Amino acid sequence: LSGEVVDVEVEGDGSVTAVVIDGERDEVDEEDERERRTSLTATTTTTTLEPLLPPRDNNSNSAADATSKQHHQKSAAEKKDKFTILSEVKTCLNSKILVTLSLGQAAIFGVVTALGTFGGAFILALQLFDDEKVAATWFGITAALAGVIGTPLGGSLVDKILARYGAGDNDNDGGTSSSSLRGEGVDDSLRHPIIASILPRMNALVAAAMLFIFPTLAMQDAAFFLFFLFVGWTLLFATQTGISICAMLSVKNAHRPNALAFISIAGHLLGDVPLPIILGLIKDHLAPGCKVGEDGSFSKPEECASQEKGVRATLAIAYVWVLWALVFFELARRLSRVEIGKRRSDEINSLLLQEEDSNGAPANGEKNNSSFRYYHSKFQPTPQQSGRSLA
Repeated sequence: LSGEVVDVEVEGDGSVTAVVIDGERDEVDEEDERERRTSLTATTTTTTLEPLLPPRDNNSNSAADATSKQHHQKSAAEKKDKFTILSEVKTCLNSKILVTLSLGQAAIFGVVTALGTFGGAFILALQLFDDEKVAATWFGITAALAGVIGTPLGGSLVDKILARYGAGDNDNDGGTSSSSLRGEGVDDSLRHPIIASILPRMNALVAAAMLFIFPTLAMQDAAFFLFFLFVGWTLLFATQTGISICAMLSVKNAHRPNALAFISIAGHLLGDVPLPIILGLIKDHLAPGCKVGEDGSFSKPEECASQEKGVRATLAIAYVWVLWALVFFELARRLSRVEIGKRRSDEINSLLLQEEDSNGAPANGEKNNSSFRYYHSKFQPTPQQSGRSLA
């Protein structure tokens, strides 16, 4: 339609029926009216949706930059956390508790292996047995029984400690599951408290073992010698499970398999590989007549009989070497106590920050001492304590 619109005829429902242009009346058919209504509906929809589309400004660019930065940081963190042999060795060496446990374990490994290597020759040189085969047989039976009995006993002791701490999930029957007893479900906050609880008991076992082993240096009877040695070795083997659990808990969950590998390799490199050689050289020096020849007998049996003191001195050196385990296990316990103190300090600082944030900053700009009051309110003495302090 062209020209000047003068008038429009509209029905009650709002539809246009005719228009007057330049004095001429022109009726509007239904198809034109349908197109007009469709055009109006589209215009209204567009107008309605328009406010839902925010204009692109600098804020959207900033959000995109922040998202990209977070993505790069996540990629860098994943790359940093990637496990390699070098990173795992570094993690194990950075754990002071694990290193000290490895040194203590190596002392026990070395002595047990050395006695197992030269045990038959030792008790034969001490004239406790007359036959080498009989001496080696009984000594081997004593050592094997000590390991078979001692290791489960130590595991039972550790299970009770873990159950007391509630380490892990409970099974369907209400009891503690086997995985929890192995320490797999231990919360990170309980790692060092459990270590600090296990190690004193392990040290007590080592000390009790020494009380049974040292008297064998003066014994002349084979039965008493082997019995006291059996009890002492049983107590030493009972420490193995506890030390393994402590080694696992000394690092985070992802590094525990490598922690066990680390303590095992350290025990071999520093314990049962060099110590039997060293004790063998010491025995040959203190009792040269008791050197074992190619045929399995002493090179000079007559001289060996008179060098019994040298053999007992060699045994005494081996027994004393076990005391290093007491030193390193105690050091590991103290290191775990230090970690517990650090964690408690962090928790206190977190509480102080939360209290300060909840109170907010003062309006006059002065320093807020609410955290100081909150902290010291925890340690205010009771009236009875104040009276005793004044007295």
